[in-house]
Amino acid sequence: MPTHPAGRHRRPTWGEFLALPENQSALRAVRSFAASLSREVPRVSVTPLVLHGPPGSGKSHLIRTLIEKVTHADQIVTVQSVPAADLARVSSASDNEPSFVDPSLRTCDLFVLEDLHQLPAKASDAVCDLLDSRAARRHATVITMNIGPSSLTHLPRRLTSRLTCGLVVPLEPLSAASRKKLLVSEAKRRQVKLTADAVQWLASQATGGGMRPLLGTLHILATLGREFPLPMDREKVAELLAASGQPPPTGPTPPEIVKRVASEFGVPVKELLSQSRLRQVRISRQVAMYLVRELTSLSLPRIGAVFEGRDHTTVLHACRRVADEMTTDQVFAGRIRELMAEMR
Repeated sequence: MPTHPAGRHRRPTWGEFLALPENQSALRAVRSFAASLSREVPRVSVTPLVLHGPPGSGKSHLIRTLIEKVTHADQIVTVQSVPAADLARVSSASDNEPSFVDPSLRTCDLFVLEDLHQLPAKASDAVCDLLDSRAARRHATVITMNIGPSSLTHLPRRLTSRLTCGLVVPLEPLSAASRKKLLVSEAKRRQVKLTADAVQWLASQATGGGMRPLLGTLHILATLGREFPLPMDREKVAELLAASGQPPPTGPTPPEIVKRVASEFGVPVKELLSQSRLRQVRISRQVAMYLVRELTSLSLPRIGAVFEGRDHTTVLHACRRVADEMTTDQVFAGRIRELMAEMR
């Protein structure tokens, strides 16, 4: 690996995209697409490439880097990028015929369909037809979404099966160590001087949306700390954020977790917190307890207090049941991981 003059290793990057353990598989897949598009005849061997991960995990940044790379290469490449919600509005003009107004969506070298989880079911046939047309020509298609194809339960199987026929790659939520690396890299790029304890403190915060809240915090520090000559320590960072009215990023509260789990399982919050032993209610309650333990610093007794004063042994039993179920049921495990990633 190349080094800079001081002899220290550079962070591995592709453009401005920083390679981290959680995104390396996605980065390799996207770079392979870029290489295929740089050939004289831009064709890919596998399509579509499906990238899924929670908000803030880097999907949009990776796509922007891909588009920048292929459009600035020597080979002329045509690119179209469309949010799924906008594509649905275009297709709704003709409910009986799956077509789109812009024919270049079928013929461009690279087509990016963003946030497929926002696509209404009524637009599925039009998207299937578009994907089939592009696959037949071996044109590159990249699709992004917050959840995996198996969790797109509102969309018909004929569409989700086409996604799994391509290459499906997850971007995992960033760990505290990876958030620290990205924070250091972005602070350097934005010329924000931070001491090690300030970086550690910011990176250790639960971020409830990936890196976006931290990047917003960096923007504030870049503005307010411009006249501060020395690296800002934790106290100075906290002072500046307080002066701006912007607290450091925080994670979800127990009530927010309970509300989200109740919505996911179709159970009223009041019933989730009740003494009901109905299976769906019991499972949702156990999942909520598990997620409160994983996503907050509350002790078992304090978690029990959130759930109408239940004993700490009940909370521990619920957490163990969920953990055990996740080791044997991969669909259930994926559902829990997606909930967790969404609320980090």
